[in-house]
Amino acid sequence: MMRDLIASMKARGQLDGIEIDIDGGEPTEHGAETRDDEVVANIAVGIIKRVKAVCAMGKYDAIVTQAGIEPGFLAAMSVSTLPVAYPVHSAMHFAALLGEKFCALTTTDTQAMIVRRNAQLYGMNHKLTSVRYVSRSSTFTMALVRKYKKAERANSSEVKEFVGAIVEQFVRAIEDEGADSVIIGSPHQQCFLDEVRLGLDARGYQEINLIGAFPAAVEMARAMVNMKVRQSPRAYPTDALKAKPAFR
Repeated sequence: MMRDLIASMKARGQLDGIEIDIDGGEPTEHGAETRDDEVVANIAVGIIKRVKAVCAMGKYDAIVTQAGIEPGFLAAMSVSTLPVAYPVHSAMHFAALLGEKFCALTTTDTQAMIVRRNAQLYGMNHKLTSVRYVSRSSTFTMALVRKYKKAERANSSEVKEFVGAIVEQFVRAIEDEGADSVIIGSPHQQCFLDEVRLGLDARGYQEINLIGAFPAAVEMARAMVNMKVRQSPRAYPTDALKAKPAFR
C-alpha cells in the first residue's frame, strides 16, 4: 500500500528532494479489519515505541505517520524529538488554509466517528462539514491495486465502481454542505487519488481541492524541517518541561 502511494507521489513530483523509508511498524496481535477505539488504543502503544526508536536512530529529519485514524497523536507529539506529521491532522490544516469548509472521507462509520473526535481535538470541527465513508476494506482496495497497474485502473469496471462511490460522497458534501475542499484520509483509498480527481473533474468540480492526507503530511514535515521547527513542547508537555506555565 505505502509503496504504491509513494510511487504515485514520485510520479507527480511530490517527493523531489525527499528520501522516504517505510518503517515496518510494531507487531500487533490485531489481525482483523476492524478499526475502532479499542484498536486505536492498542496500536497507539506500538506507534509510540516506533516514534521513540526512530528518534534515537539519529538518521532522519522528520516522522510521517500514515493511519487515517491517527493513533497515539498526543503522545507522539510529546515524546518525539523530531517533527511529527500526522496525515489527517495535516490535511485539515491545509484545507483550512485553502478554504472555509471541508469534508473528510474514511472507510467505516466507526472510523468516521474517530476522525470527527480528532477534528474536535485539532480545533477544526467547525470547518469539517461531514466525515463520510465508503465501506470497502483495505483488503478490497489493495486487491484492486495488485490486480491493476496504474495505467489500467481508469478503465477497470471494479475500480470505476469504487472510485464512483467516493466521488458520489464528495459530490454530496460539495452540493449539500458547501465543502470547498475534500480529504481522503485512509491510505488505501489514497492509492486512487488520481482516479478520484478525474471523477470530480468529470462532474464539473475542477475548482474543488482534493487533498490526500499522506501527501499533506509529507509536505507538512518538509515545511517543518525547512523552517527548523517542530511541535511545541509547551503545547505537548512532558514532566521534563522546564518553563512550565503558571496555569492551563
